[in-house]
Amino acid sequence: MNLVDLGAVAAALLTPPIAFMSALWARRGSRQSADAALGAGVSQANASVTAARVQTRSELELRQQTALADASAAFLRAADALARTVQHLPGVEPEERHAQLAAHDMAVATALGPLELLAPPGLLHHSKALLKYCQTLEKLALDRAVLRSAVQALESGWCHLNPEACDHDHHSSAFVAWQFLVDWASLEDDERWRDRDLLEFCLQESQCMAEGETSRLLSVADRVPAAWSQMIGGFVRDPLMEQYASLRTPFIEAAGSVTPASIGAAVQSSISDFSP
Repeated sequence: MNLVDLGAVAAALLTPPIAFMSALWARRGSRQSADAALGAGVSQANASVTAARVQTRSELELRQQTALADASAAFLRAADALARTVQHLPGVEPEERHAQLAAHDMAVATALGPLELLAPPGLLHHSKALLKYCQTLEKLALDRAVLRSAVQALESGWCHLNPEACDHDHHSSAFVAWQFLVDWASLEDDERWRDRDLLEFCLQESQCMAEGETSRLLSVADRVPAAWSQMIGGFVRDPLMEQYASLRTPFIEAAGSVTPASIGAAVQSSISDFSP
């Protein structure tokens, strides 16, 4: 066998392994490409899932903050509605006062429900403080209306030029009765017992109030509620409403601090100012 034949035989023997190795490397290259493509796809899918989770979390937080802002506004509206009713009740006809107050029965407590689920501790603290005071206002509202209505009637019935020296029977009686009411809670029990008939006489003699109003006033005077001075107030001051305003302000500040500025601004714009 010559060299040419040996070369042909060697070429024939080497051809299958070379072809096999080429196919093997081509398959391995394809697998690596597929693995790389699969890895890229998995990474992209993971990135998409992460982005979706972030977006979902952000949307959830925004919905929660919006719900919190809405709940805060609803709670404050209910509290303000009650406070304004209590504030204006002395000017309402006595027969209509109970019905107007009853319209707000449990409204503030009911409005607190969503806040108990959504509000952080600081805001919830101010919410409960405001609710507790609203419940106090509700309990004092009718007595307050009787006292402040009587005081206003007596103030309009005395001589404003010189009430102490005025000799007009109705005017002087109105002034004496007014003094009794202002100082009534500071008197000792025996002093109130001693002056009770004189108070009734001055009220009747002043002719500032109807018989039914006088009876209601004397009924409150006989009980001497603990908050008498706060319910009556003064010419300018209204202590009960001032206290409400002082509890209302930190609630608004706490609500604004836990909501985005845009939502907080929307809440603020939906709530009117309350002035005692």
